[in-house]
Amino acid sequence: MVDGYCATDWLKDRRFMKCRWFRGGPPALLRSTLALVLLGGAVAAHAQESGPVKAWHARAGAAAEYLDHRWGTNDGWQASDNWQRFPIVDALIDYERRTGDLRWNPKIAAAVRTRTGLYLNDDDLWAVIANVHAWQIGHDPELLAWASETYRRLVTEHWDDHCGGGLWWDPKHTYKNAITNELLFYASTQLYLATRQDAYRDWALRSWSWFAASTMTGADGLVNDGLDAQCRNNGAPRFTYNQGVLLGGLNDLSTITGDPQYRAIAVKTALAATRTLVTRDGILTEPFDTLGADGPMFKGVFAFHLGHLIEAMPDGPERAELLDWTRQNGQAVWTLSADGAQPIDGLWSGGSGQMGAAAQASGIDILLAASS
Repeated sequence: MVDGYCATDWLKDRRFMKCRWFRGGPPALLRSTLALVLLGGAVAAHAQESGPVKAWHARAGAAAEYLDHRWGTNDGWQASDNWQRFPIVDALIDYERRTGDLRWNPKIAAAVRTRTGLYLNDDDLWAVIANVHAWQIGHDPELLAWASETYRRLVTEHWDDHCGGGLWWDPKHTYKNAITNELLFYASTQLYLATRQDAYRDWALRSWSWFAASTMTGADGLVNDGLDAQCRNNGAPRFTYNQGVLLGGLNDLSTITGDPQYRAIAVKTALAATRTLVTRDGILTEPFDTLGADGPMFKGVFAFHLGHLIEAMPDGPERAELLDWTRQNGQAVWTLSADGAQPIDGLWSGGSGQMGAAAQASGIDILLAASS
C-alpha cells in the first residue's frame, strides 16, 4: 500500500495537506533539510510561546528527564507491559512537537522498532500508531511500511461480520471491544493523513460507522468496554482510555472530511469524561484503582488525545472549560511529583504507589495537554 514518501509541513499541525512524493524514501540532502526545517521551525515557534505555555513545557521536560533517568533502556523504557512502550513514545513525540526539543529522537527511534511481546490485536495497533508518528519525524520508509503491512494484516484477518462488523480484540476471536476498534479508527485516520491513500479514509469511515452503531456508547457520550455474546453493550466499566482514543479518531475525521459533526461528538465525550470520570476534586480517575499494570497508562492516553482536541477547537466556553480542567489536573500531577523531583503516581490524587514508566508518561501527557 505504501510505495513512497510524502514531504510536508508537519510542524504546523501534523496534517499532511501538501505532498511531494519520493519513491524509496527521501534523498539524503532532503532528509538533512527536513531535519533543519523541523528544528528551526520548532525553535521559532517555541520562542513565541507565552509564559504559561513555556512553564507547562518546562514541567513536561522535567518529567521526561525523570522518565529516562529512572526507567530508560537502550531500546526504550522499562514499561510494565510491552504495549505501553508505544503510548510512551507518543508522549515524547508530542513533547518534541510542542517544544522543539529533539533530544529524545534516538530513544524514540529505537523504541518504535522494538516490536516484540505484542500478542493481542490492540497491542499491534498501539505499535502501528506510534510507528506512523515516528515516521513523521525522520521519514524512514521502514516505519510506514511496517505500519501499513501490520494494519493490512489486522483488517484482513480479524475484521468479520460477527456483530455486523468490528475488529476482534484477540487472534482467537473471543471478544469485540471498544479499545481495539477505536485504535483501528484512529490508526486509519493517521495513516490516511500520512499517505493520503483513500483506502485508509474509507476504513476510518467504515470503522466509525460500525462503532457508532455498536451500542458501546451511551447517551451521555461515554464508552463502555465492549460487547457481550449477544453483541450488545456489556455494561463493563468506562475506562478513561476508551474515551481518549475515540477523541483522536473523531477529531481527525473532522479534519479529513471537513464535517464538524465528528469533532462535536468528541467534545461531548470529552466534557462528559472530565465531568464524570473524576474525583470529588475534579481529578481524572478510573472506575476502580485495581487495574494492574495497565491502569497507569490509561489516563495518559486520554490526556494525549484531549490535548490534541483542545488544539483543534475554536475559542469558546467549551474549549475554556476543557483547558481549565487540563491545567487543574496538570497542577495536581506536578504537585504530587514535588515539582518534578519525584516520580509521578499512577493515581493523580496520590497514594497508590503505582510508579513506573507508564505512570510517568501519563503525567507528561497531562502536562503537555495543559499547554494546549
